[in-house]
Amino acid sequence: MKYFNLTHRPVDWTVPAIMERVSTVPVGEGVTDLSERYPHLRGRGPELSEYATLFAIRRLLQESWPDGTPPEDETMVGISHYRRYAVTEPVGKPSFVYGLVTPQEFERLPDRLFVPPPRTILMPAPFDLGMPVVSQYGVAHVTRDLLHFMGIAVDLGVVDDRSVAHFLGQNVMIAAPTTGVFPAEWLVLVLEALESVVDAFEATVAVPHEGYQRRALGFCCERLHSLLTASLVARWSEDSLIATRPVVVSDEDTYTDGG
Repeated sequence: MKYFNLTHRPVDWTVPAIMERVSTVPVGEGVTDLSERYPHLRGRGPELSEYATLFAIRRLLQESWPDGTPPEDETMVGISHYRRYAVTEPVGKPSFVYGLVTPQEFERLPDRLFVPPPRTILMPAPFDLGMPVVSQYGVAHVTRDLLHFMGIAVDLGVVDDRSVAHFLGQNVMIAAPTTGVFPAEWLVLVLEALESVVDAFEATVAVPHEGYQRRALGFCCERLHSLLTASLVARWSEDSLIATRPVVVSDEDTYTDGG
């Protein structure tokens, strides 16, 4: 099974040996810079967050499948973020929807915490926002971006109108859907669909933002990715699904966003 660890910066801790560290910006020794292979994705992190590297991984996977399907030993693929990881059982100090561990504690975690049984999905557990998804988005971000983004996803056939209405009106979403172990073919199709929405959004209704809101496309991708992941889970056997509180590597006592 391929297992990728996404980063855009050097870190002071060692990731599990089962994970291949990748980026779309030069980071340093031990991190593969995929922008050398896919230069149009170089430096897209400020707008797309980790999705820039995920879009590169999608291409990398597809190009490694000569007949268009993954080999038998690669039917599942793992993804993690340099500081966020899906785990098979809760660990760390609970904060927000995560379990916090220090870099030293993280390095002592066994590999088995990151790898589920064969053909089993590992993902962050859904969490209750305490308000509708669209309201929560509007508290921190520009609502018009998410509404346009979801509308384009409907127009492109990525999701249907009813699913979007239900998702935006409910209080539950999946935290950090960019971490976990998922069916490889499904992940490739989802990332391809997300990129198609990104391209259409940028070509039509995108408006420039500054500072934190410059990452609007990444925030929108996260919500659509959550919806698509929930659709996968709804038709997946519960016996082959593990959903727990994900881990965040941090020296802080409480979770803070921005990485």
